[in-house]
Amino acid sequence: MTVTYSAECKALNPSRATAITPLLVLLFVVSYGILTALVFEQGQTIEAQRGLIREMLKDSTQLAALKDKLARDDGKQIHKKTDLGAPAAGAKGSDRSAKRPGKSAHAMKALPEKPAADLEDVRRSTGVI
Repeated sequence: MTVTYSAECKALNPSRATAITPLLVLLFVVSYGILTALVFEQGQTIEAQRGLIREMLKDSTQLAALKDKLARDDGKQIHKKTDLGAPAAGAKGSDRSAKRPGKSAHAMKALPEKPAADLEDVRRSTGVI
């Protein structure tokens, strides 16, 4: 038995792999087109976020400068008030309170009293946190 292969037989019977190749090439091109569009959109999103971050930084810097200016102005006003209201030979105690008007002596918080039932039970700890 003799088997003869010729080019004519192959041309008449195309294999399945060669028939699906154009479809695969088309899918490949479409997928790369979609991937390119995705990368482009991501780039635009990143640039937009970068611009927003820069704007926020500018706003934050302006806000910090404004707060600093207000704090300095308040300090100057308090200093002027203490200079005008201070006696010529002021006591040391009044000097200290004038320098730190917002600071007062630490007030001790009053602790609530323990109920009578708690005083009888020594196993239970009723410390205030």
